Amino acid sequence: MRPHEIDETERLKVLQAYEILDTAPEDAFDQLVRLAATVCGTSMAALCFVDSEREWRKALLGCDIVEVSRNDSIAARMIEGRSDFGGTSGDTAHRTAGTTPDGKYFACAPLVTPEGCLLGALLVMDDKPYAPTPAQLESLDALAQQAMAQLELRRYRHRDPESQRDRIRQLADSMPHIVWAANPDGTIDFANHSIVEYAGVRYAGDIGRLWTELLHPDDVERTLREWTESVQTGRVFSAEYRLLRGIDQAYRWHLATGMPVRDDDGNIIRWYGTTTDIHDMKLAHDEIGRLAFYDTLTGLPNRQLLMDRLTHAVTLHERIGRVGAVLLLDLDHFKNINDTIGHNNGDLLLDLVAKRLIASVDASQTVARLGGDEFVIILEDIGICEEAAAGSARHVAYQVLNVLNAAFNLGGYERHITSSIGLALFSHPAPSITELLKRADLAMYQAKKMGRNTVCFFDPAIQEVALLRATLEAELRQALVRAEFSLYYQPQVNSSGAVIGVEALVRWQNPQRGTVSPAEFIPLAEDTGLILPLGRWVLEEACALLVGFAAAPATRELHVAVNVSALQFRQTNFVAELLAILENSGANPTRLKLELTESLLVEDIEVAIEKVIALKQHGVALSLDDFGTGYSSLMYLKRLPLDQLKIDQSFVQNLLHDSRDLAIVNTIITLGTTMGVGVIAEGVETAAQLDLLINIGCTLFQGYYFSRPLPDQQLHEYLQRHVLA
Repeated sequence: MRPHEIDETERLKVLQAYEILDTAPEDAFDQLVRLAATVCGTSMAALCFVDSEREWRKALLGCDIVEVSRNDSIAARMIEGRSDFGGTSGDTAHRTAGTTPDGKYFACAPLVTPEGCLLGALLVMDDKPYAPTPAQLESLDALAQQAMAQLELRRYRHRDPESQRDRIRQLADSMPHIVWAANPDGTIDFANHSIVEYAGVRYAGDIGRLWTELLHPDDVERTLREWTESVQTGRVFSAEYRLLRGIDQAYRWHLATGMPVRDDDGNIIRWYGTTTDIHDMKLAHDEIGRLAFYDTLTGLPNRQLLMDRLTHAVTLHERIGRVGAVLLLDLDHFKNINDTIGHNNGDLLLDLVAKRLIASVDASQTVARLGGDEFVIILEDIGICEEAAAGSARHVAYQVLNVLNAAFNLGGYERHITSSIGLALFSHPAPSITELLKRADLAMYQAKKMGRNTVCFFDPAIQEVALLRATLEAELRQALVRAEFSLYYQPQVNSSGAVIGVEALVRWQNPQRGTVSPAEFIPLAEDTGLILPLGRWVLEEACALLVGFAAAPATRELHVAVNVSALQFRQTNFVAELLAILENSGANPTRLKLELTESLLVEDIEVAIEKVIALKQHGVALSLDDFGTGYSSLMYLKRLPLDQLKIDQSFVQNLLHDSRDLAIVNTIITLGTTMGVGVIAEGVETAAQLDLLINIGCTLFQGYYFSRPLPDQQLHEYLQRHVLA
């Protein structure tokens, strides 16, 4: 008979006969609920029984709602065979998973009597999305069956001892689990047929002796001690131990639970218990623990376990007055491995690095994978003073560098790698764990700045710089939101002094700091990616200015030059985005000039050439900024359709006093003339500089000699005097 086919009136009578509703908590059921939550990996669990009006919960974990109305009961809907709770049936026994009416994710297994009457369910729940595995559902079934076995034992606690024994024997042999009984003195004198089948013996004659022989040798003393304590105190017996299985002589984990039966005077007259195979559940639980605390690729402790061990180490060293260290290691150019010989070999490298790190330090030290290609080593008790500890930490760090410098065989590819290591000491008083790792991280990045493949200790001065940088970054983000940026424009003129255009220069007016130098915030914007929204805004403002220029005949031919960052230019959609800005603004593309740096062209010259050609086809002019200071190459000058070379101001400033600077400037002008490319000199500050530049053939100029960068209103006043007059 299927569980839900029993008449509801009859089902309620059966439930009433168990006398379970509204009773006090019992250890045996509480432990089953805790085990269910552990095995299924949920934060909540409950053992539920359903009467005519409600779902009542005998045992609870993770919640304090003892009962809910029958309309809101998952167990009731299971009994009624309904599916309006978003659940899916796991099998014919109505094992179910889904979502509760209040949005919790659940799985449950039915509590079914030997006669097929469904009394309720063993329920696990979680607020987070949860989908139980088939193995977890099977484990939940097994625990529900054990709960039912305990309920049966409880049902007959107050019956006549002889009738109890007869009934127990009948029920016991019908159950798939091992069911046992014991005298008041703790002598086990009965077990059902399941022990015979499990152990592979002919009969369970001397079950007391047989039981201890089946126990794993390592579990005998502990288990017997716990059983004796329960017998002496009358407390519920609960223990996990391994039993020898006859078919393969393998030891498997079991959970045993025993309950005392008392007479009217409270004296124990009998013990009844069940023993359930939880081997697969326990292995699954251990695996869950391993996944939670260990890195799946390398087998090293992961970030969570690292934080736990580091907390313990810092606390201990602070108490005993010893010094320890955190060593944070990052592989240099690890991305190149993935990009050249594949991610599978990149993973292999990480695993091999982990093995070398473990081999290079004492077994007592923790080696962990922080994430990506970063590893952490906790060096404990390495000195009584910081000087001695620093020496020990440095020795280990360089030992690690040397170990990692040896070649790695990666799937037939021989590769050499280097690493950068940051070190931070801890003793008393100790920083927070987060702060300690931050210090090691700062030191590691300082090691990279020093050329990589080296070791660097944390320096408070570095932290101060990093803190200032972080503060500036936060203010920079706010500046974009609060529109604290503005454009200044520096005129560009020809040899006759006529204005031919302007260069747009971004300025930041910070409410607290005042004017922030572009040399300070532009590199930061590049590093953080904030240059992308900032660069787009500059282009939009420049195009708006061009539209304004086009409205007057005298300024119609003026151009606006805009600096484009390397990160901005390398965006795959840069050309399309720029053309969209031009189209939306209505600006003339031939009046817009983009100033590109030489370093921008080095990383991927072919892609750069494609973008430059695409922009030229739409009329956009291009100038090579700071020419002569970077990776000057005649090859890309030949291939790139540039309109202009811009002589860097560093050459112009020393033009009158350094013959080498004069020779460089002269060469650039000659090169531009020969190739048919315009040349403009920036940083012109004196009449003498201007005269010399004109004499050697330069025709375009920019600098303080003509005008400082001007805000929008002052620019219009300048143009009024020099162009519109």
